[in-house]
Amino acid sequence: MIRSIDVSAVLRQAVRATYADLVTRATGRAVREHIEQAYVAADLADVARMDFTGVRCIDYSCADEIVAKLLRGRIRVLVLRGCSEAHLEALGPVLEGHGLAALLERDDGTLDGLGPRATAEALLEELVTLRLAARSAGGVVALVAA
Repeated sequence: MIRSIDVSAVLRQAVRATYADLVTRATGRAVREHIEQAYVAADLADVARMDFTGVRCIDYSCADEIVAKLLRGRIRVLVLRGCSEAHLEALGPVLEGHGLAALLERDDGTLDGLGPRATAEALLEELVTLRLAARSAGGVVALVAA
């Protein structure tokens, strides 16, 4: 099972914000801690889909606090969805800098790697092995409909 995390909703809950920007390390820390508390309380699986649809922007410090630290601590496979090019400008370098990878879910459900290529490929294979994604004849990997 893939646990879904609506980052915009977590931002509103964690810092009681009315804005949609993930900026400052303190904001990122509050959002990450809120997500971690939900994982500990629910004892959830370590595969998650993080939806950035309602997030207007994210800076490097928030990308580091949320995505990198969750990948190093609680989440083994992270699927990112709703990411704009601006989001990827922060997320990509942070993942690369830490030697981490996540998967990027496109609008059609296909998955691409983000971060070190070999690590991203291993994540794609892990989702296929877990039967949470399937590889087509052309080699494209897509999430399996729940």
